[in-house]
Amino acid sequence: MSRRMYFDTSCGQIHARIGGTGGPHLLLLHESPLSSFVYEDMIAPLSAWARVIAPDTPGYGMSDPPPRRLTIPEYAEPMVEIIRGLDGPVLVVGSHTGASIAIEVARQAAGRVAGLALLGLATYTPEQRADRRRNWAPDQPPVEDGSHLTAAWERYNALWRGLDPAVRHQAVSAMLGSIERFNWAYHSAFEYEALPPLREVTCPVWATAAEGEFLEQATREAAAELGFAYEMIPGIPGQPSVRRPAELAAMLRRFADRVLPLPSASTAAPAGHGQPAAVPGAAPGAVSGAAHSGDGRTAG
Repeated sequence: MSRRMYFDTSCGQIHARIGGTGGPHLLLLHESPLSSFVYEDMIAPLSAWARVIAPDTPGYGMSDPPPRRLTIPEYAEPMVEIIRGLDGPVLVVGSHTGASIAIEVARQAAGRVAGLALLGLATYTPEQRADRRRNWAPDQPPVEDGSHLTAAWERYNALWRGLDPAVRHQAVSAMLGSIERFNWAYHSAFEYEALPPLREVTCPVWATAAEGEFLEQATREAAAELGFAYEMIPGIPGQPSVRRPAELAAMLRRFADRVLPLPSASTAAPAGHGQPAAVPGAAPGAVSGAAHSGDGRTAG
């Protein structure tokens, strides 16, 4: 089980799940409109060789909301502040909206990021972009008859088909937890042109996508166009961090092995559950500890 931490940033407090006591830092950025819960089952295997930080995007999970919808470069700024308070190499991993944010983190903090992993990269034609803006995530405020609750459940029955109802419930809970702004980061991602800034990234890049997810083709084509490595995850419709956490963790380890010297295993035990936590290697004053007993799962 992960520990919890709050980072003080210019965008307010950023909540994160953390794990590990040695090795490089591994920053995991989630998809919209979910939270870091989507990485919970990956944190233990990743913590064997890395110091894992899985933050909630501003306005999602348990991170403070911004006063307005941010652009993707602005969503990246508090993440850049976090990694500038860490020592040693940092690998940045992002899924869907988190992949767009990860590109900006790698671009804005080029000297601090040793590798960039993209888990489903969103690129759109003008027609696709217009359709996404119009149809994918319209405003869904709470209404008297509770139909917004049913709509959220139906959304994740479709997006997360085949997963246990309890897992789908976590995704729905995460969406409902930010219902008045659940689509902010979505719309920022729809506006974001990923390939031009990705061309500016100087660190090694690796990408993957699930065989059945709607971003698989775009991710594969972007890798071919820009010349970075790509591996497809076969046999699932999406959500590899939830459906295949051990497999995805192993793929990230192989990428890290190619770009960094890594220890064979972690040598220190994790901090006790429920105790204030600190990220090993963080600069003094960079973080403030907090422990929490529960949170909602998310998607996007």
